[in-house]
Amino acid sequence: MYATPFTMDGRAHGELHEQYKRKTILTTVNAFPYVKTRVVVIDREQIILSPIEVAIEDIHKKTKELNIAINQEPSDTKMLQMVLQGCIGTTVNQGPTEVAAVFFAGIQEGRVMPGKYHNKLRICFKDLLKKCADALHKNKALIGNDQKEYQRELERNYHTVRDKLNTWISNNSSHRRTKAHKRDRASADHRNSLSPNSH
Repeated sequence: MYATPFTMDGRAHGELHEQYKRKTILTTVNAFPYVKTRVVVIDREQIILSPIEVAIEDIHKKTKELNIAINQEPSDTKMLQMVLQGCIGTTVNQGPTEVAAVFFAGIQEGRVMPGKYHNKLRICFKDLLKKCADALHKNKALIGNDQKEYQRELERNYHTVRDKLNTWISNNSSHRRTKAHKRDRASADHRNSLSPNSH
């Protein structure tokens, strides 16, 4: 299996809301590894991931990397910090908060109804925040006095990311938007029923 990023206008890479991914799954006559370096392909299947599915996969990958770094034995502090920084660093391009803003803004503004992939992405963010908290706890236990300030910086970054994410992924926020959307629809239907042209 191999993956190819693409956008609808022909570029390989684009903005978060433009980024698709094509997964190509090849079935061969013999399983790898095999005595021959080339094996006959007997079937090819393609799966297209939408932008929000690509985001879900990316966030899930970050969470998995964090989990590996947390549970690594012997512990590797540098690796743990590098992976953690990649999740909550304030300078990370297309980080979790930007991803949330892109895919949840429409819901909060009432332009988009939440769907199953929004719910999956919300769960991924919650899992990521939990792993980030675990990683911070692990890092605190590993570092010496010379890195206490760095630990405090990581904790500040975590709290910033957590608070921003919570404004986007809060179920209460989503429910309010959904209810508001339903009220608007009901009001519009009521007005239509009173219209002289409705009969």
